Parts: sequence; structure tokens; C-alpha cells
Amino acid sequence: MALRVAGEQIAKTKSSPAVTLYRYIIKQVPRVLTLYDISMEPSTARLAIQALFRRNADVKDPRVVDMLITKANMELEETLLQWKQKVHLLTLLETGMQLRTSADKVKKDPFENFLAGVEDEDEAWDEIKF
Repeated sequence: MALRVAGEQIAKTKSSPAVTLYRYIIKQVPRVLTLYDISMEPSTARLAIQALFRRNADVKDPRVVDMLITKANMELEETLLQWKQKVHLLTLLETGMQLRTSADKVKKDPFENFLAGVEDEDEAWDEIKF
């Protein structure tokens, strides 16, 4: 049922299916947190979901994009039908938060990134004071 609703939502809009799916998932966050009794702020959960979506931002192959959208629709349907356990969602949200914090760490100090071996395309070496 939820998959059909998500499919109808995707068909109504003319924007990217990934963006439409993202918006639909974000709208369902408070409901999911209530259903599974997860003590997390909806804004924090939304940031974790955003990080999970951004992890696949560089995927350009249309077949892979369609597969990822289909998998996300199935995950959402299973979540809304309560076929998952609380630990599954907590693991998913923790992964998203770890991605978010690791992305924040990379952007803090270019010199520390250099010492850690992390390459960043838009490094701001002008800000380093010797």
C-alpha cells in the first residue's frame, strides 16, 4: 500500500524521482519515529536520511539510480508496515549520523586533512596561519 502511494506521489510530480522519494521519506519521519518509539528528534533523523541520500549523489547510471529508488521504496514500505524491528531503523539512522559526522570532520581543518591523508578538492589553504 505504501509503495503504491509512493509511486503515485512520484508520478504526480515532474521533478527527479530521487528528489520526490526524498521528500516523501522526509514527510514520513515523524510518523516512523512515533510508530517505532524512537527517542530521536525528527530534525536529527532528517539529517541522517539526508546523509544517506548524499552518499549516492555521485551515481549517474540511470539503471543504478532506478535500482536505488526501488530499494528505497521497498525499505519505506517495510518500515511503514512495521515489518522491521526497532534495531534495524536505529542502525540505519546511526549509519546516517556517522556519515554526517565524517563529512563534517573532513571540512574542518585542511592541514589535519592533509596529515590524515584525506583529499578535499576545495581545500582552503589560505586560512592556515603559520
